[in-house]
Amino acid sequence: MTRLKAGMAAVALALGCGCSWGNDSFGSEISHVFAGMGVAAAATAIADHYDAGENRGWIGFGTVVGLSFVAEAVQVASNGSSQLKGSSLDFASALVGAAIGAWVTDRYLLAPVVARDAEGHRTVGIAMRMAF
Repeated sequence: MTRLKAGMAAVALALGCGCSWGNDSFGSEISHVFAGMGVAAAATAIADHYDAGENRGWIGFGTVVGLSFVAEAVQVASNGSSQLKGSSLDFASALVGAAIGAWVTDRYLLAPVVARDAEGHRTVGIAMRMAF
């Protein structure tokens, strides 16, 4: 995708987000799942870029947990306890998406991590097959 198309998509997304209204419907909650997946995947990839090692998936998941918790806490604080049920549902949906996004990105989209086991040996998640 060219930079112009990416910029136009970002502007369209930003303008569209200002007009949207949330509720407790399936569509609203699935949007929280997909948003959690996207943010977790991006945070996991950024953590990989800055060499977080084997904790990159947890960093992606934790980023969404923190952001979602703060956003929903602000919403409950500003609207009162009547918003608690909806905010809890939104938070849980974001957590499900975060778990899926961080796990898929860590496991299948990024290069394997070279880690140390309990005995100090290095392990890597690549299987090689050679024909003799």
